[in-house]
Amino acid sequence: MQKLPQKPVGSAADQKLDRIIDILELMNKRDKMRTWGGLVRTIIHFIPLIILIWSVWFTYAHWDEMLREISRSAAEQSAAMMQKTGSGWTQQFQNQIDNLMGR
Repeated sequence: MQKLPQKPVGSAADQKLDRIIDILELMNKRDKMRTWGGLVRTIIHFIPLIILIWSVWFTYAHWDEMLREISRSAAEQSAAMMQKTGSGWTQQFQNQIDNLMGR
């Protein structure tokens, strides 16, 4: 704790009251700092909540577009995969049918 200035004027009761006033002033300054620190900490804690609420709203508002984009991308990847490996598979299938039919 900080050293408090001693005031030599007045009686012992006045000196004690002055000392109490000085201590209360120091406590007031400390409480103001704690209040501002609490406010800053509260604001920092609200940032993730705001981000969560915004992301839920964005998903709700744009769900159709996101679902359409996901399904389009999946269809394109599936088509590319089928073109790359599917032609060999269909050729093998055709060869087995021909073998079974006796051609």
